[in-house]
Amino acid sequence: MAVIRNLSENLKCTLMAGWALVSMLALYPAYLVKNIGYALRAPSVLLYAIICFGLDRISKYLIQAGVYSLPIPIVKNFFTLTFVRNPGVAFGWFPDWRLPPILMAFVMIAIITYYTFQLPANERLTRWSLALLVGGAMGNLYDRVVYGYVVDFFLFHIGSIDFPVFNVADIAIDVGVALLFIDIFFFGTEESSESAPPSDPTNRAGPTDPVPMSV
Repeated sequence: MAVIRNLSENLKCTLMAGWALVSMLALYPAYLVKNIGYALRAPSVLLYAIICFGLDRISKYLIQAGVYSLPIPIVKNFFTLTFVRNPGVAFGWFPDWRLPPILMAFVMIAIITYYTFQLPANERLTRWSLALLVGGAMGNLYDRVVYGYVVDFFLFHIGSIDFPVFNVADIAIDVGVALLFIDIFFFGTEESSESAPPSDPTNRAGPTDPVPMSV
């Protein structure tokens, strides 16, 4: 009886958790529609990460559906659509690594998700960059968990020189890193000066006032 009681309690908790998750997924689109103006002014990291993930999945589905007709040269001797199974990390490095990229992706998504809750609404560029990073990480993470490899298909080459093959998720991650770099090194000082409290003009030391010493 105790085993049956434990099983029923576990089943009840599982059903409650599933119902809560389904409710959140069902209510989130309604919340976005109601607050679409705010989502556009202060980009929702979750919303645009999901959009980025969806675009990556659609592109990979189309590539896998037409795999038997690949490669297809788009621009002769420059750009080709192909199909490559990449078991390693970015650009095919470390092909024997399987578990570390999955763990790193989970950790990165968790850290960025936590950080987004601390972001002010006016940090638009930071939100865009984090949305791209999360969306790209989710896209490649899905491939690693489901297939055991990442689907790559964009191939640029000059003559006989082939550059590393990549996908939409890789583009999102690279653009997200670039935007984050620009935000930190070009707009970070400006944002910190804007957020600093204004100085009190009545509290300025005059030419004859003693200079306070640092403690």
